[in-house]
Amino acid sequence: MPGKKADAEAFASRWANKGIENQDTQRFWIDFYQNVLGVEDAVSRLEFEKPVSTDASAHDGYIDVFIPSAKTLIEQKSLGIDLAKEETRQGRKVTPAKQGNAYAQGMPLSQQPRYIIACNFSDFWVFDRERDSLCREPLFRLSLAELPKNLAAIQFLKGGAEAPATISRAVSVEAGKIMSKLHDQVAEAFDDPDAPENHHALSVLMTRLMFLMFCEDSGLVAPNAFRDYVSHFQAGDLRRGLKDLFVWLDTKDEDRDKYAESWLKKLPYMNGGLFREKTEIPPLSENFRHTLIVEGCQEFDWSGVSPTVFGSIFEGALSHDHRRANGQHFTSPENIHKVIDPLFLDGLKAEFDEACAKPVAGGARTRALKDLHEKIGGISILDPAAGSGNFLTESYLCLRQLENRILFELQGVQASISFEESGDRDVLVSLRNFHGIELEDFACCVARTALWIAEKQADADTAKVTQRVYQELPLRDYEGIVNANALRIDWNDVVPSDEVDYILGNPPFIGNARLEDSQKEDRANIFGKSAGSLDYVACWHKTASEYMAGHHIRCAFVSTNSICQGQQVEPLWKPLFENGVHIDFAYPTFEWDSQASDEAHVHVIIVGFSREHIKEKVLFDREGTPKVVGNINGYLAPIKDMFVSRRSRPLCDVLPMVRGCQPTDDGNLLLSAEERDALVAREPEAEGLIRPFSMGAEYIKGTSRYCLWMDGIDPAVLTKMPITRERVQRVREFRLTSTKEATRRKAETPWLFDEVRPPQEKSYIAFPAVSSGRRKYVPTGFVTNGMIPGNKIYYVDGGGLYEFGILTSAIHNCWMRAVCGRLKSDFNYSNTIVYNNFIWPNLTDSHRAEIEMCAQAVLDARSSHQGSTLADMYDPDNEFLFPDLMKAHAELDAAVESAYGVDFNGDENKIVAHLFNLYAEKVGE
Repeated sequence: MPGKKADAEAFASRWANKGIENQDTQRFWIDFYQNVLGVEDAVSRLEFEKPVSTDASAHDGYIDVFIPSAKTLIEQKSLGIDLAKEETRQGRKVTPAKQGNAYAQGMPLSQQPRYIIACNFSDFWVFDRERDSLCREPLFRLSLAELPKNLAAIQFLKGGAEAPATISRAVSVEAGKIMSKLHDQVAEAFDDPDAPENHHALSVLMTRLMFLMFCEDSGLVAPNAFRDYVSHFQAGDLRRGLKDLFVWLDTKDEDRDKYAESWLKKLPYMNGGLFREKTEIPPLSENFRHTLIVEGCQEFDWSGVSPTVFGSIFEGALSHDHRRANGQHFTSPENIHKVIDPLFLDGLKAEFDEACAKPVAGGARTRALKDLHEKIGGISILDPAAGSGNFLTESYLCLRQLENRILFELQGVQASISFEESGDRDVLVSLRNFHGIELEDFACCVARTALWIAEKQADADTAKVTQRVYQELPLRDYEGIVNANALRIDWNDVVPSDEVDYILGNPPFIGNARLEDSQKEDRANIFGKSAGSLDYVACWHKTASEYMAGHHIRCAFVSTNSICQGQQVEPLWKPLFENGVHIDFAYPTFEWDSQASDEAHVHVIIVGFSREHIKEKVLFDREGTPKVVGNINGYLAPIKDMFVSRRSRPLCDVLPMVRGCQPTDDGNLLLSAEERDALVAREPEAEGLIRPFSMGAEYIKGTSRYCLWMDGIDPAVLTKMPITRERVQRVREFRLTSTKEATRRKAETPWLFDEVRPPQEKSYIAFPAVSSGRRKYVPTGFVTNGMIPGNKIYYVDGGGLYEFGILTSAIHNCWMRAVCGRLKSDFNYSNTIVYNNFIWPNLTDSHRAEIEMCAQAVLDARSSHQGSTLADMYDPDNEFLFPDLMKAHAELDAAVESAYGVDFNGDENKIVAHLFNLYAEKVGE
């Protein structure tokens, strides 16, 4: 728990409107460390006036405050100094942050701080040198007065932690910890916390408590009204007290008991349905009472919690396994904007700018602004996998912010504009237009509460513009979040499709291999027999496409990246495209940024689609830069729609690529180097049965691994080798327990691999099936030592320099990245999808000779670094260490492009477009 809010308030009061750099810096920061952060050894943690030099002969200045344990340097200024203004220091003009950064650069590299804080006693500007090495924009700003509400944001100064990317994120994470603690303390009091009725009751209780604490800190109820009420009850009576409170909050003023206790009368009628349902509350412990009163009500300020990242509170109250089973992952505001900005917000902002640019004379500007106001007030949004409401909440807040800008401009044009005559018509963006479907009951409760909080915060902002007082309480009824399985109800029963403008969200991230039986049934109901190996998220894409038929609806989902790669592209996107769906914009694979404390590492895409005929599609690159293109196909490539199907033989007349041998042995036929040595020492005759072996990972890393290879052996031999025979026996037992009939049949020959496909030639090209998505080239090479390739290696038997040159070229790797499957962000190569559909160049003898020469140069460059593995040499972070290898690859790439008759200089989009065109010509599309 952060330092106490009361201590921070006292600190802010002590230092309000005072502070001289030369006199007060040390007292200020020692006071801050001791009384706000609660660090007892503050004096030993802080270094003052530390000399620093960028010149060996003389130091340039002194660091005001240096905190080694927090990797932080503080540039202190007196009260009133503008932290954004440049002043002349050491002969050059710099802001305080840049001055501190110059000092940081003058320190030894091992001591350089990560964070720079510019402070003038009334404001703290925190800069992160890892994000912005020039200290141009602060990570966040925090005023002295705001400090008590944002204690979570400055906890990194204690040391050993990172500064938050935003204040709201830090506050919300801390809120999540408190709610998780309260959740666990109530859950353990239920006789069966996992019973559906108890889980629901717990969900309702948590969201009610959260909302009441928010109301107390944001001024919607009298200061400390909720805390004082709870404090009147001992733990044994608190259960009854909360039940009475919830009834009171749902009772209109005229129906209330006029003789009720004074501490109950302080709390107003709430309405909105939040307190209407009668649910069970178990006996509550003294620990719960203490957490609620001290940590929840007294020490933490809930007014700073962002309703958009309210999902972190929901996450904090659920186990990781529970979220994983349901594919629940919660989106950061930054990633939400990757969806809503291109879907609708960018367009609305452009319309606002156009309206503001119209002439005032004649009323054109006013009419345009009012028309836009009416438009955004009518926008209706559906999230059919609403979770804790993050997408809906952020969309609502952004539309309210745009509405505030419109209202401000209308007042500027028409200074005497009167809103009083139209009642509440100045606020047209309404929660009534925000709809959601969510399977988890708890999430529904959280989503509704988050939207209520968002409405109250937005009303406060609008009041600053219009100078009007908006109805704070009671809440308006809101039932826009429906608790249901979105794949088993008609979305029109939630909101008719002719009333919806946009569909958005992040449906569950569950891959085909992890689907439960009920989820497989959902998928089968939607796709029928064509479901194949589709991920669960594909169900939302198809359902949305059917819901939007005949209407001007646009949709965008965050999705697992596999639906636009490998075998899933055709069964999902081909029928959608044939039925009039178009991809309007897309983000390629990026790593998910969750608000969870145990953040889930998943890799996703964003696909925006509709039945509209939008000429200019937008494809974002991996850095998030938009590019206007004519079409985006199912592989998220800027070319015409086409599909790469599994193919058993290569399209071109080339050597076949074969998948390696699969053991299915529970590890009994495979040996580490140590196991090999131990086996040979005890059973020397086994040495003739041992061969080098590798899956793709070992091949890339250069790890030695071996296998027992007994293809063609007389089984009678094993009777004289008891240790090897025991290993074979364990293989048999393992295969017999398999649920697959084919595997059980292989128990009849347990000394053999499950799948026996050894190379026949003395030399073959090994191509690892799985490789890091960060690599430009999959590390491919020749094998000549008789190594048995495992099932995570594909191989070209008898392949030579020409085949190696093509397979290791940028052109083949670009094709792979476009069409292969993925394991998270890793490439998951397939001979049937990638190799067999790859179009090889029409060769001349000179082109072949050039490619072979360049391929040999790549091998020569590798061999000059004998101590380095393929993993070392092809790590993108190490490329500068192997300039000869990178040069050899560049020359090989140029030679291969020349063989194709193109000169794209490695431009991946152009290469992929060219290969797709060649593929279309070959298959007649």
